[in-house]
Amino acid sequence: MKQAQRSPLGLIIVMLLGLMTLSGCAKFTGGSVESSSASTTTSSTTAVLTKADQQISHSKMTAAQKTLAAVKHPDADVRNLATGLDYYQKAADALAKNQLSSAKVAFDTLENYQVTADTSFLKARATLHHQYQQVKLANSYFNSARDDLSVHELVAAKTAIDKLDQIAPIHPVIKQLQQKSLAMKQAIMNYEASQSTSSGSDSSTVVSSSSSSDASAASSVTSSNSTSSATSTSSANSATSSSTLTTQDVLKDFQSAAGVSFAKTDQFNIVKQTKTYYEIDVLHDNDQAETASNLTDVYRYYPDSGQVTKQDSASGDFK
Repeated sequence: MKQAQRSPLGLIIVMLLGLMTLSGCAKFTGGSVESSSASTTTSSTTAVLTKADQQISHSKMTAAQKTLAAVKHPDADVRNLATGLDYYQKAADALAKNQLSSAKVAFDTLENYQVTADTSFLKARATLHHQYQQVKLANSYFNSARDDLSVHELVAAKTAIDKLDQIAPIHPVIKQLQQKSLAMKQAIMNYEASQSTSSGSDSSTVVSSSSSSDASAASSVTSSNSTSSATSTSSANSATSSSTLTTQDVLKDFQSAAGVSFAKTDQFNIVKQTKTYYEIDVLHDNDQAETASNLTDVYRYYPDSGQVTKQDSASGDFK
């Protein structure tokens, strides 16, 4: 009888144990689902970043942006790379239009963006920055050639054009500037040809005069000698005046005329001299400067007028 009363109690205990076992299985299964879901998300993000990296390495920036934008729930890596590509595109667009003022702001933002460590992005950014530096240099040579040509400084203009031609056309803007400089080359050639023709014409005129009349020939020679003498004297005086200015004198006069408070550690170098001006690089010893381009200012000093102009780092023009 006692044994029969114990049986229901045993059944209850067995049932309770069974329920606990089922509950544990359910929890384990749920954990497996959650783990599987997280693993799938990570795998999906990795695949997206890999695809975007391949597109970036082939300079398909717009395609890479679309790939990243398609992610419904982007993680930090995806968001950071997408932001970096947005900055990259703005800088690239400004450079393509040769808008150096806008490009400077865009490139400063791009260079200061250090959130993403994506290797393909960092390599593409370095390449674009190198192109930017070369485009700035090409603009500088082009503007110098144009300015020199406007005041008939033909030798200086030809030198600037030669330097422009030596730059590898790694960006379409460089190629465009080199093609534009062809017109300046032609203008220089035309001017030199006209001077040569004029000189030949003068020579034949003198010979004709001497054969027709001795007096006229004497007069022509005298006149020619007088003109030549006057020209030589003028040139000599000009050369003497120029030669009396030592490098020290030029730099001292420049600093006085510039109206700028230069630091004692600044270094001054005369990098170019024409009949009308000196071009002077001023190197600033500033440890806080981020790039070498921030360390140097370029000036032109006109000793006859005392005028000083400074090159705009964005446009390359002297103002």
